[in-house]
Formats: sequence, C-alpha cells, structure tokens
Amino acid sequence: MPFLAEDSWINAQASTYDIAELEDCAIAVDASYYLSLLLDTDPSREPLLPALGGLTGIQIHIRQNLDLWDKHGIVPFFIFDGQSIIGQDDITLKRGRAANQKTDEAWDLYSQTEAEQAVAAFGANQGSLPSMPPCAARPNLTMMKLAYFEMINSEQCSGVMGPQELLLYPIQDSIIRNMDWAAGTVTAISKKRVMRALGVGEPMFVDAMLMTGTSFLPPFPPLQDTSMYPNPYTIMDAVNILRTSEKTVANACASFNDILQAHDPNWLDKYRKARMAAHHFIYISESGEVKVNDFERLTKDNHEYLGLQMPAELFHYLNTGLIGPRILNAITHGQIIVLPTLDGTASDEYKKLVTNQILPIKEQALGLVIPRVHRAIGHKDITMKVWFDPKFSYTLNHRSAQPLPSQLVGTWDVKEQDLRRFFPADFAGPVYLEVLALANQDFVEKTISREKPIRGIDSTNMVVSVAIWRFLHLRGYVDDSHKLTKWGNALATTLIAIKDTMEDRVPFVEEAALLAFELLRFGLLSGKYREGAPGMPRKGTDDEKSSVILISQCASLLKLRHKVFGYTGPLNKSLLGFRALSTTVREANRDLIEAIVASMFMYGQCKRERTDQLEISQKLPFSQEPHIGLGIAVLTFLDEDEVEDDKETRAARLEAFPAVFVPLSEALPEDFRTAIDFVSALNQGVQTLNDTSLPANEKSAWTKAQDYINARPF
Repeated sequence: MPFLAEDSWINAQASTYDIAELEDCAIAVDASYYLSLLLDTDPSREPLLPALGGLTGIQIHIRQNLDLWDKHGIVPFFIFDGQSIIGQDDITLKRGRAANQKTDEAWDLYSQTEAEQAVAAFGANQGSLPSMPPCAARPNLTMMKLAYFEMINSEQCSGVMGPQELLLYPIQDSIIRNMDWAAGTVTAISKKRVMRALGVGEPMFVDAMLMTGTSFLPPFPPLQDTSMYPNPYTIMDAVNILRTSEKTVANACASFNDILQAHDPNWLDKYRKARMAAHHFIYISESGEVKVNDFERLTKDNHEYLGLQMPAELFHYLNTGLIGPRILNAITHGQIIVLPTLDGTASDEYKKLVTNQILPIKEQALGLVIPRVHRAIGHKDITMKVWFDPKFSYTLNHRSAQPLPSQLVGTWDVKEQDLRRFFPADFAGPVYLEVLALANQDFVEKTISREKPIRGIDSTNMVVSVAIWRFLHLRGYVDDSHKLTKWGNALATTLIAIKDTMEDRVPFVEEAALLAFELLRFGLLSGKYREGAPGMPRKGTDDEKSSVILISQCASLLKLRHKVFGYTGPLNKSLLGFRALSTTVREANRDLIEAIVASMFMYGQCKRERTDQLEISQKLPFSQEPHIGLGIAVLTFLDEDEVEDDKETRAARLEAFPAVFVPLSEALPEDFRTAIDFVSALNQGVQTLNDTSLPANEKSAWTKAQDYINARPF
C-alpha cells in the first residue's frame, strides 16, 4: 500500500472471519488508516493526489462506504489524529523528503510527455495524507485512544481497527485490518498469535516492532543496510538481532555501534524515548479525564518523551474538535517543524514567507494561548526548523510581541442583541457579515468592550463572529478604533462585488477572498511570469502571460466541481508551487483564529458547557483547502485562447473544453465564469488601495489582468 509502510511478515499472520460476527457492534476506527484504505483501492483511489494537492470525490466514496457499514449493522466510531508525540514530526519530515524525490521522477516523466508512466509514478508515491474531512472530533493521539478502548474492554466499542502500530500498546488481542464487504469477511491480526509465532513475550515483541520503525522512531540502522539485508527486512529480522544480543536493544546497539555512528548516532536515545512514550501513553478516558498509562511508575523526566503537560481544558477543546493540534504540538514539544511542500521546491518567495513574513502570525497565535498554561511553560523557548535548510533555527518571540495580542482582542465585546439591531439573522457570515458590519459607525461603537471581564459571547454564531472580528484586528484590516483600514475597505469592496455577481452560488468564496488578500499583502498574488519555469503559459506577450498566471492562481483558491472518480486532466507544477504558498498562509491564519477562539473559552468569555464545538470550528475561516484543478483548467484554456476570437466562438470552445481536457468535471463552464468573476471582484478591491498599501507594479498587474479578461468576453 503506498500510504502504509508496514511489516509484511506481520500482515501474513492475519486471519479472516465472517463479517456477520460484528453485527450490532461498534468498532473504534483510526480515521487516517480508514482514509488510507479507501485511497489505496479502486474506485476511490486517486493516483494524482500528490500532483493535484487535494482530493476530488472522496466524500462520496466515504458516504458509500459508510452505507455498507450500516447495511451490515456495524457502527464505526472514528478517532481522528490529535497531538503528535516526540519524534513523530521528524519521521514525517524524513518521509516527506523521500516522497519529494520520487515525485520529482514523476514530474520528469510528465515533462517528457510520458503521461501514463507519470500517473503510475505519482500513484506509487502518495506522500502524505491530505487534510482530514472535519466530520468528527479530534482526540489525543489516535492509536493511544484506540489502545485504551481495547485495553479496558470498553462498552463503547467491541473492537478496534487501525494500523499495525497499534500492536505496540497493551491491547487485549486482535486489531481489525480490513472489511471485505463483497466477500462478507473481516481481516484481523491477533497480537497473541503473532507473539506465539515469533516465540517472544510482549516486552521483546514491542522492542522488535520499534526496531523495524514506527511513525515516531526511525528503523534500527543495521536493518537498512542492504548488504546485510538485501530483501526488505521484517520483524523476524529484528527478533533474531535481539536473540543474539541477550534480548536487549542496548546490546544490539553496542554490537552494531559502527553502523549507528555512521548513520544515526542518537538512535538509542530515540528508542528509549519511544519505548517510554509507548508504555506511558496519554489518553482521554470514557469519563473525559486525561490520563497517563501506568502513571504510578512515570519517571520524573517524562517531559523528555511525553512533552510538556497542557491544561486539561485545552485537551478538551482538541477532543471536541474546537481546535486542531498544531498550536498544542508547538507548545508541548517546544518546536515547530515546517514540513516539505508537495512540489518539493523551496522558491525564494516560499523561503521568505516561511522564515520571515509568516512569523508574526505564529507568534500572535502562541501569545494568545501560552498565558493560560502553566507559568513555567511560558518561559520555555519554542524554536522553528524548516525542511529546506537543516541549519536554520528561529526562536519565536511569543512573550514580548508588541502590541500584545491579548490586549487587542480584549477590546472586542459584541452583544448579540446589538448585532441584530443593525443586521438581521439572514445577513449572514462568516467573513461577509463581520467585514460589512464595520462599515456602519453606529454598530462599531457597540463593539468596544466597556466591562471587564468580558462575558456572554455564547451562541454559535456570536463565537464565530467575535473571533473573526478579533482576527481582522490582529491582521490589520481593522484599526484600534474598530474601523476598517484601507485593507479592510478593499476587502469590503471585494465582498460586495462578490455578493453582487455570484448570488451565493459559490460556497466558501468569501473565505477564498480573505485568503487572497492575505496573499496580496505578502506580495504573493501578482502573477509573476518566469521564463523557462515549468507550467508557465506559452502564448502571448509577457504581460499577457503574467495575467494568465494571476487569473489561474486566483482560480486555484476556488473549488472545481468534479465527479466522484480520481482526477483526469493536465497538471501544473507552477500552480502546485503556488499552492505551497497559499497553504502556508492558510494554516498560519487558521492557527491564529483557533488561538483566538481557545483564548475566548479559556478566559471564560464563552459558555464552556456546550455541544457545538465542532460546528464552531467548521464555521471558522481557513478550514477549506481546494485542490488546484480549477486553476489548471483556467490556465490551460486561456493559454489556448486567441484574442481575435469573438464572444460566440470563445463560448463554444469553453463548452467543448471539458470533454477534452477535464472530462470528469461536472460544471466547468460555470466554474470558469465563477473564477473570472472572482478575479474581477478582487480587482475592484485592489484598485481602492493607494501605492503606500500596495506597490504600483503589483496594482498594475491586476489592472492588466482585468484588461485581459475584458478583451476576451465569453
């Protein structure tokens, strides 16, 4: 399986059972593993996922698959990824770099017009999973939660389904691996059976599994020596090494010290941390309490392998889906690791964004949450490392950011009755309501907090709206008097234009507009043409090529409606590189707005006892990340365009275009028109900015793009 690197010997020990035995049972399912299974098998397999930067029809396939669970009377209880543990980010970084090397080969094949071979190469190396669909809560580390359910013989579920790594934990017996609905069978691996076949007890079995490598520990270096193990190694090889080393990993390391020193001198220390982390795993009990396994024997240096302890309240917000794990990971482990991009390229723009421009947003997010954790944690440094430069290290200045983000957000206190006095309930957000409301000076006066402490921000919509207003303030769209700045007015102009032209036909378009303005402010959305770069337009003048790039970049922020099958159509490495920029900005902004919401709850400004945490999270901006399919389609169409064609000829070509280039699109002509309207709406906002806010050359690029559009009606 391209998504799952697992031990072939252990998989061979699996047994099959009649699926009817699980009728009327609930099964706890590792959501990442479940999605991997879907993406590894037809018809939901998507070989071009790493080239497209997102999924096309996976939601439909998930629904169809869940219908099969329901048909057989089995209830899946999904457990989503939460916090990472020590070592996990480093392994993800290593795997990401390896994936980039393989996708580079696929891109080389594509550039040589070897389309079929390129698709096969992309499909054989899926890299990392896309963002999970937000359809359930996000507890602490997935496998630890699943292990807990199995360990206590939980009444909530009758079994667990997930990867081999679950066998590291003290589960009672079997883990379910797969459901074959057509054959009516379920495949499972018995931990006891595997240990009997190996002839080892549980401690030695866990050591051997760790030696073969996990999601948080690299494999034992000698096992990767192809002169010693020409065939792919298995757990049996690790067991044999332990048997010749008096059954201890330390002795095995001593025996192969020369190999360890050459390839990974710190591997033994990494193993010890991984061994302790696997034994003292953290979980959230059925009662909701955060616990540590075998707490009585927990060592005093547990922060070295478990990380720093967060308040239980923050775990609750993670567990209920209100916030994601990135901010908590940074605080817990004292570091942020920027992972490789899908295109594997670190352009100068990308490097500047990651190592300089985006840092204030990260510092604001940390500065909102850290004051509410243990005081000692607040004095711990948090460093950032990047995948493209092993020597780079930056210590985030979250303690003394000026002005203090907590002071800025603390000026906002909006009562729902005041909001509804000016704007009815159908004047909806998110983003549109919050920006346009601040154009009303009478309402602005009602937003300034006059009572301390702030209380009563309780309804779902008010939590979302206040969070967005505070975000707009922190990001400079609103000044300290809560009035729109020049950038705020430009955004408002764009949102009004979107409302006038699109008539609510495009979901999340306001969110895309806000992201576009964020990219604009970083100088990343100006359509720069680079001679000789892959994926650049081929026809026209340099100005026309730049306009095509700018229009297609904007289009890639919107969703291409696609049938439920994997994408078929052209690819574009340049737009995939732009996606790296937009993803970096999107994730930083998402972390900031989640930090704003977390601080609102931790300061008691919102009612804590509630059940709508996931709904709040899903309404907050920057949760949607479409693939670049629409941007590719727009660039491909415009690059074939002739300015001399009349409106009817161009419209006819647009109608015929999908069948040839994007045959599985559902409404490409309408999506294309949406993209053009989107660019025009953005341009209206851009043109309100003066040269101080936006350099004249960047503003001019938008004027030229609009002229390009006007010259090509359809």
